[in-house]
Formats: sequence, C-alpha cells, structure tokens
Amino acid sequence: MMKINFNSSQRRGVILVLVLVVIVLLTLSVLAFSKFMMAERRGTNQSLRQKQARLLAESGVEYLRIFLIKEQSVIFDLGGLYDNPTEFCGHLVTDGTIAMTGQYAGTQTNLQNEMDLRDVGRFSVLAPLLSDNDILTGEEIRYGLEDESCKINLRWVLQMEIQQPGYGQAMLMRLPGMTEEIADAILDWMDEDDEPREFGAENEYYAELDPPYYTRNATPDSLDELLLVKGVTPKLLYGIDWNRNNIVDYGEPEESTLDELGVSDGSLNLGLVSILTLDSRESMVTPDGLDKINVNMDDLEELRTLLEERFENQTWVDYIISYRQQSSTDVSNTTGNSGLSGILADVTGNTGGTGGTSSGGNSRKINSFLDLVASSNSQSSGSQSSNIQSSLSNSPTVTSPFSDDPDEMNEYLPILYDNLMISDQPVVGRININQAPRTVLELLTAQEDALTDSAMLLGSELDTTSQLAVSMGVGTSTSFSDIQTTEIIEGILAERIYDPVLIDQLEMNYPFWPYTHGIITDWEQMKKLEPYFCTQGAVFKANIVGRFDEQSPVIRLEVWLDASVSGKPAKIIRIRELTELGPGYSAERLGADEWSRTYSQ
Repeated sequence: MMKINFNSSQRRGVILVLVLVVIVLLTLSVLAFSKFMMAERRGTNQSLRQKQARLLAESGVEYLRIFLIKEQSVIFDLGGLYDNPTEFCGHLVTDGTIAMTGQYAGTQTNLQNEMDLRDVGRFSVLAPLLSDNDILTGEEIRYGLEDESCKINLRWVLQMEIQQPGYGQAMLMRLPGMTEEIADAILDWMDEDDEPREFGAENEYYAELDPPYYTRNATPDSLDELLLVKGVTPKLLYGIDWNRNNIVDYGEPEESTLDELGVSDGSLNLGLVSILTLDSRESMVTPDGLDKINVNMDDLEELRTLLEERFENQTWVDYIISYRQQSSTDVSNTTGNSGLSGILADVTGNTGGTGGTSSGGNSRKINSFLDLVASSNSQSSGSQSSNIQSSLSNSPTVTSPFSDDPDEMNEYLPILYDNLMISDQPVVGRININQAPRTVLELLTAQEDALTDSAMLLGSELDTTSQLAVSMGVGTSTSFSDIQTTEIIEGILAERIYDPVLIDQLEMNYPFWPYTHGIITDWEQMKKLEPYFCTQGAVFKANIVGRFDEQSPVIRLEVWLDASVSGKPAKIIRIRELTELGPGYSAERLGADEWSRTYSQ
C-alpha cells in the first residue's frame, strides 16, 4: 500500500486554509448578525414611531374633549368647530427640538434648538365638505368636526316604524340607493321581534349563511354592523370612498359605478355612512357653560326660583309660570306640535305629581318655546292656543311679553333657546338645518305619506326601544301635505350659512330663523316644522390623523364625542382605527413643514 506523507510545510498550508475558511464563516456570521440586529433596530424604531404617531392622534382626541367644553364665545374666538385650519390643521404636539428616538431620546437635540423634521409631530382633524349643490360628493375636505345632527338617526327611524308601521320604511326608502328589500332588512335587524317583514329577513335567513349569525334585534353598535344586514353592500354603505378619507381619490372607482344603485347625483359617493347616524343629540348646556333649565319640571316653585335667578325680566318669569299653572285637562291637544312635545315630556319623565302651584304634575307643559309667542295665544279658534288664552284670561299675567314681531323675536327667542329646555334629557334626532346635506333635508319634503309627530322626534334615550314605544303611546299624526316643504328647503339652502363663526345675524344660530327671515310665512306651519329643526348638535364625529413631518407612519382614528353634558370633558362614544386603509392624506394636506413637504421620502 502506498503511503502519502505530509511534510510540515504542507500541514501548515492546510491549517492556513482552514483558518481562512473559519474566518470567512465568522465574518459572514457577524455580518448576518449585524444585518439582523440592524433590521431589529429598524423594526423597533418603526414600532416606536408608530406608537408615537398613535399618541399624536390620541392627543388630538384629548384636545377635542377639552376644546368642546369651552364656552361658546371662547370656541368662536378660537375659530369654531366647522372649518378651523388654525386649530385643526397640523396642530403641533412636538416641535422637533426634543429627540423622539435614538440614544438621545427625550433630550434636547442640539444647543441651537434647531428643528429635526423627523421629530416634529402633529395631529389634524378633518371632515367632508359640502359641494356647491349642498351634497357630500367627496370633492374636498375641511378642518373641523362633523355634527351628527346633520344626519338621519336610525334610532329615530326605528321609533317611527314602531309608532306607525310603514313610516320607518318610507323614510329609509327616501335614502339614495335604497330598496324595499334593504329597508325592511334593516328594520328587521333593529326591531325586537323575530317576524320578518314582507321584504325583510330575520334569524331564519341568517342562520343558513356560512358562517351563521343572529340579528341584533336592537340598534347596531356602529354603522359598520349594517354590512351584516341582507342586501347592504360595501358600495352602498361606503360609496366609492374606499379608504374612508371623505375624498374620492384618484384610483378609487368612478362615480358612474354607482349607476347600478340608481344614483347619479353624487349623493352616495361617500356612502350611507355620511348621512346616517346612531348618536345625534343636543346640548343641555348654555353658551356660558351653565345647565339649561327644564321649563317643564314638576315643581313650579323651584322653576320660578331658577327662572328668577336666570332672567332679569320678571314679566317673563310670571308669564311662563302662569302658562305652566294651567291644568293639562283645560287645554286640548289638537294643534301644532303639541302631540309631539307633550309626548316628549312624558318620555323624559315630566309627568305625575298633584298639580297646583307648587307641583306641575297635572299642569300644562310647554311643548315648544314658540308656544309662548303672543300670536300662538291668539290664533285658531277652538285650538289649543285659543283655549290657553281663554284659561289665562282671568290672571293678571295673561298678556304674553313675547311679541310676534320678527325683529323682537330675533332678540328674545335666542335667550329662551339658550337657557331653557323642554325636558330633563337631551333631545335626540333633530336635523341641523344649517349644515345638513340636501340629501338629508329632502327627507322632510312632503310625500304621499303623512309623517307622525311622535315618531319624527326621538326625544329621550331609554334602555330599550320597547320602553320608549310604551312611553310614547299612539301619538298624533301631522301631515306636511299643506306645507310647501320643497320651497322652504330650497329657501333654507339658499340663505343658510354653514359655519356659525361666520354668522353675523344671531337668530340664524336658532331653528326659528326661517320664519323671521320670511322663508316660512305661516306661523302654524313654523310650529309644525320647528320640532324637526335644530342648528347645532352636541355629538360630533372627528377624523383625526397623527404623523411626524418626515419619515413617519400615519395613524388615522375615527372618534365620536358627546359634549351634551356640562362640567366634564366630552365623552368618547366610540373610537375606531382606520390606519390599515392607508394614510389617506398627503403630508402637505396635514400641515407638515414646507421643507418636509418638498424633501420627505
């Protein structure tokens, strides 16, 4: 057998090769480990940046909660809630002089206090802007909040259906893209029974789906839940605004794709979520931050004391108390909106008691502040207002101090609206005539069906709709057939001003202004329509975006805030993150620094 002998030099050569191989392997391992650690660092930094961007957006939520409890005059001085770029576009949270990441995080970045755009953090608050034809077409945005009273409240619609079967469906059928099948399915989803309507669906239908599920049998927790309802599609609910930023962007479907839903005017571009709500509610707070006085409270002595503390005019106080002291059995329930507001008083717990001067349990309720106006106590022989005048004729305080002169009404009615309310609960469901889209206002136009007073206004929040139905009773029916509602709505659309900050005529901040401006010329018609009108709600929806000016993730939040109660920051009703739908807006639109807009990656 042949033997191979390695001399020492050969052995040293082999060892050298092995050492080099080991060195190469170690080098590659170190390089791979370094890259892995760098990736981990980048991932950690990105995760940190994302959390910080979320905190920027959450800072916007907390800012709004505090902003909304300020006195109205302060809010106006700061630019208001409707379109306020100063407060809501790129609101600065961190100014870039403090490092947000790295080994120097939390410390001053340099002695000169120069900005690092990567550490300039902001939030913006955005909302859809009405187009020139008063429709939400998704053409542009504004920097402000959405008043939920500009939308149709589904709780209101459900109560309409409970009160007068068929009226809820009739209201839903006026919405763009709606069919009888979808309308009935929505009502079946919300009502308490398991009996399907003619075109609707109940548990029997949903149990056969994959996966199966049950109907809510109550109002939804959010509008997104409507996607579970038979026939409701993402296109119907969200329109062509796929990323939910309230703008129809390039790359999103053409408006013509909505033709299949029978809509071609742009009113469904942002979907039904832009015209439906679950949360509209009005404030119980005066512009100065005080609690409003429930003018229908049972204890009339307490009411007198509160009114005298609030109003300097003793004649006003005496007349209001005299009005209230009349027994409810002395006055009929046959005119104007008396059925509606009387039922509202019942729902909110303002019944009972023993009557008389110290208790208002059997006393006349004030259905509307318009009932106090002099003309309402002198018209319509045989009507409620005539009977009231007759009952008051033996009292030294019968003459109403509230003149029917429009100029005088513009002076005193704002004071009444600011300081009084007709129940001890916030009013729910009325429509903000100053800001609502045409699509919403047109739901009140006269149709073949007569709208029901008690169903048109959901005046109190109770735990279940069945309780509300029992409390509201049968109610009275009011037809709009004798009112030129189409002309009235066109008049309102032509004259109204969206932003309260820009209103220089005080009365236009109150729901009676269409009368004193001559749009509604008949007083009784004004009294019929006033219960459906408001000019500002107390629940707002905000689309809040948080980001740094440069090299930053973008966090988008949708939040609903309730500012109807005084003395506390606005309550968060619900909050939802939309980040997964994309940034939605450019850095420039979100108020980023000009340098970052030009050079950021």
